[in-house]
This record gives sequence, structure tokens and C-alpha cells, in this order.
Amino acid sequence: MLEASYYDGRSARRHDVSLSIRDGRLYLSGPTVNRTDQLSDIDFGEPLAGASRCIEFLDGACCEVSNETALAKLLQEADLRESLVVRMQRHWRWALASLLALCSIFASAYIWGLPALAKGLAPHVPSPAVQRISDLALAQADQGLLTSSVLPAPRQQQILEYARARLNDTNSPVWRLHFRGSPTLGANAFALPAGDIVLLDGLVAKLTDEEIVGVLAHELGHVVHHHGIQQLIEGTAISLVMAAWFGDMSSVIASAGALLAMSGYSREAEAEADAFAARRLLQCCASSEALVSALGKLQESGKARGDLLGTHPDTIRRITAIREIKP
Repeated sequence: MLEASYYDGRSARRHDVSLSIRDGRLYLSGPTVNRTDQLSDIDFGEPLAGASRCIEFLDGACCEVSNETALAKLLQEADLRESLVVRMQRHWRWALASLLALCSIFASAYIWGLPALAKGLAPHVPSPAVQRISDLALAQADQGLLTSSVLPAPRQQQILEYARARLNDTNSPVWRLHFRGSPTLGANAFALPAGDIVLLDGLVAKLTDEEIVGVLAHELGHVVHHHGIQQLIEGTAISLVMAAWFGDMSSVIASAGALLAMSGYSREAEAEADAFAARRLLQCCASSEALVSALGKLQESGKARGDLLGTHPDTIRRITAIREIKP
């Protein structure tokens, strides 16, 4: 017989009982309690170092046993083995192997699974939602990252008409050009998911019109391949996991728009955008050298960051890949 404490699940009163197992049944007996249950109807819980084992019954009652050694012996005599997980937890090698396996699963999901999922989902996000996301991102960027452009309106119109004449055709996505300044982003440009392209004054000051078209073609590549939405899906998924872990959901919603404006794309995404730009420039201008020249200038200036060079592959490799693309 094993001494235990019984709670009926209806009150906090403790009942002292004796516990025994025989003939496939568990027996509890005491001054105020007598019950018999099939072993198959009982959850014997897991042993925890320094804590009582909690045995749970179908009706919500429970029984606490402090003598883990005696209980384990009783269960063994009744041919009730601990689960595989419990047995593995008792051996540090198995515990370490399980931890490493779990870390590998999470790492694989982050490196391969999440990008693949985002790439598959991105094209199916409804257009109104994509436009709303872009509007939100631009509005948030205008509140902090961006300032009004100082370019004269005639110069803005000149750039817009020059780019449209070369980049627009029946297969082109819908895109809109927004001129802005920025004290922090410098010579840069970035595309939002719905086709809104932000061109900064610092970039206009450094490049020729032909080179600006090369940069815009690159940004259109991000739009065509849905890189912005992919990035948002990945970032939001990670934020949701972190929020679920740490319990703060407000930051997920508040940072969604800024994520698009501030984060760089992956190297794979940049290579796809480069390839799109190179083919488009070869089609409209017979040469992709405008993009090559723009990358060279921005690399030399040492001031490019974020979307154009901050997380991009090595510029020399990019230029080589662009020049290898033929009409």
C-alpha cells in the first residue's frame, strides 16, 4: 500500500488514502474515500524531480503521490511502463539529441520552409489587400523615413515620362512613381508590393536618366515577383511566433508597414529582380549597361544602403550575372 493525497475535483479538501494496484485496477481506500478504477481510465502523469506525481481520473479527481520511487515500483509490478518520451527525458544524451533535432527543424523551417511558403502564397494575396498594404507602408515611411522631394515638378515629370516610354508595354505591371527625399536613406529607391516605386532625390542626383531607368526596372522586378509580399509574410510569421512566445501582439501590427520600407530583400530576390531588369532593358534599350553603370556608381559612392546595395550580393557578381543575360 502506498500513501497518497486524494482530491475529488469538487472541493479543495484533501483526503488521506492508501493506493494499491492489482488485477488491472487501481484501488484507493481511506476514512472518507473508497474507489476503484480501471488502469486504462487513469492518467498517471509524468515524474518530476522534487515534485509529487499527479494521478488524474476521468471525473476530474486527482491523487498526489510524493513517494515517486515507491510509485514507480508499483507501476512496474503492474506492467505499466513509462512512455518513451518520459524514458528519454531521463537520459541527457537523448534530451540533448531531442533539443538538437528540434533546433534543426526550426532552422530548416526558417531557412527553406518559410520562404517556400511565402513564395507560394504571395501571388494569391487579393489585389485590394496588396494595395492597402502598400498605402500603409508609404504612409508610415512618410511619417519618419521620408521627406518631401525638392526636385522641381518639371524635372519629376521629365523622369516619369522618360521611364514610362521605355518600361511600359502590354506585359508591364501597373506602377506609380513617387518622388521623395530622405536624410537617412540617401541614394536609394524601393518598390512597394502594389507597384508604388519610391525614388529618392539622392539617387536622382547621382544617376543619369538612363541609369534611373535601370534602377526602376530593377524595382519593377521586385513587383513582378511579389518580393514585397513574400517579405511581409515571412516577417509577419516570425513576428507572430515571437509575439505568441513573449505575449506582445501590438508590435506585429504596428511594424508591418515599416517592414516593407526598411528591410532588404534576400539575395535570391535581388538576383531575380536583376534578371528581370536586364531582360527588360535589353528589350527596350538594347543594352543592360544602364543598370550596370548605376550599380557601379552607387558602389563607388559608398552611400547606398537598404534596397539597392545594403543586403545585395557582391556588386561585381551582380554585374557579371547581368551581363551574362542575353536578349
